[in-house]
Amino acid sequence: MFKSILDYFKGETTTYARRNRTIEIIALELGLDINAIKEETRVILKKEGRVETIVQLRKRFHLPLSAAWRFVDKLDLE
Repeated sequence: MFKSILDYFKGETTTYARRNRTIEIIALELGLDINAIKEETRVILKKEGRVETIVQLRKRFHLPLSAAWRFVDKLDLE
C-alpha cells in the first residue's frame, strides 16, 4: 500500500511543484511573454468558452484547477 501512495505522488510531481504558482509566475520562469498568453487566452475564451479555456490552460501549464479559474476570471474583469 505504501508503494502505491509513493507512485501516486511521483506521477503528480509537476502538478504539486506548481501548486501555489500562477500562470504569470510560470510564464516568467519559462521566459514566455505574458501579454501574448493573455491575448491567446482571450481569443480561446471568445471562441470556445470558459471551460475549454481552462482545460487548455491546465494542459499547457500543468496547473491546478483553481489557478486556471483565477487567471480566466481576471481576464474577464479586464
